[in-house]
Amino acid sequence: MKSAAVALFLGFFIGLAAIQMVRTGAATSLQEKPIKAASDEYLGPIVDYDLDFQAATLANPKERELREARGRRYNKRAPEPLGELPPNWVGYATGTDWVLGVPALPLAQSDAVIVGDVSASEAHLSNDRTAVYSEFSIRIDEVLKNHLDGSLKVGEVTVGEREGGVVRFQGSRLFEYTVYHQGMPRPNRTYLFFLSGNKQGGDYVIVTAYELRRGQVIPLDDSPAFASYNGYDEHEFLTKVRREIVRGPQPPRERKEAK
Repeated sequence: MKSAAVALFLGFFIGLAAIQMVRTGAATSLQEKPIKAASDEYLGPIVDYDLDFQAATLANPKERELREARGRRYNKRAPEPLGELPPNWVGYATGTDWVLGVPALPLAQSDAVIVGDVSASEAHLSNDRTAVYSEFSIRIDEVLKNHLDGSLKVGEVTVGEREGGVVRFQGSRLFEYTVYHQGMPRPNRTYLFFLSGNKQGGDYVIVTAYELRRGQVIPLDDSPAFASYNGYDEHEFLTKVRREIVRGPQPPRERKEAK
């Protein structure tokens, strides 16, 4: 009897310990999920704060002129150069009214619409070092809407640009520069890009984009309009975009007066 009671007590104690281990494991799992999701967020390529300036001064005159033209567009963003902000700042976020004025399929706002793979990316500082912008090399797979000069051709590479990126300071400290509601295309992935031409920089600004992955559509940017196509079938989505491009802009409907 005594040994049976001891065995019963031990069994009860082991059972409680097992339940506690399960609870602890579940709590750990719940805590780790947000951390994993946050680390999976892509904030763009990295630029070295000091080396980017040196590289710009060493570039040939034509490249230097092009870099200055592109960097000039992002001057006067942060209140002072990023390297002079308080050292405890981990990043800087800026916002525009962009998210309010861009429809789900911004054909009227885009000079070109292409499907392409991001083959490379690099980040740069604005001329006054108050902002970061990133350039994405896009290998063109399909041209749905070409620029007026017909410059975009399948198989060639064009550059899509977007404000944002990551700065690396001395000591390997990373500083995140982001734009509210805007994402960054990832290298080695395929997107449908809506692009706006930029004469001064000789490249395109990314209006928005949709990733095409495993037959489905994933919006790059955060907006209720873009979210309407989240999970959409890739073939149906591209067919719809092609059809809208062929239709062209439609005149506003006339309002009938009530009799």
